[in-house]
Amino acid sequence: MSTLEVSNLNDGTTTVATTFVTNGSAKAWLFQSSGGLIESFNMSSYVDNSTGNSSYNLTSAMISTDGHISMPIARTSDDRNVSVIINSASQFTAYSRDISANALEDSNILATTHGDLA
Repeated sequence: MSTLEVSNLNDGTTTVATTFVTNGSAKAWLFQSSGGLIESFNMSSYVDNSTGNSSYNLTSAMISTDGHISMPIARTSDDRNVSVIINSASQFTAYSRDISANALEDSNILATTHGDLA
């Protein structure tokens, strides 16, 4: 096995330090519709636990449970929110809620995870 060490990447017009790419990129992301997971990166599995309650497992775990997960709801209504519980370095659960009805509901959501991989 060989090691390739590169300090900069260049596409012919722009040069960027590799540390910008490795330190600033999302370590995992997903797009989920109310019907299920549509697209993802670094997600090994998804479980629809119940209405408005989904669990996600990362292919490559984070270094700790202190990672940052951002999950906005992809809806036009202002009366929705998502809360996230980080269960472990490789799993989190999201709850999507209709605030006006005070009930969980399936929603389109986007998520990104930033931090260090283990």
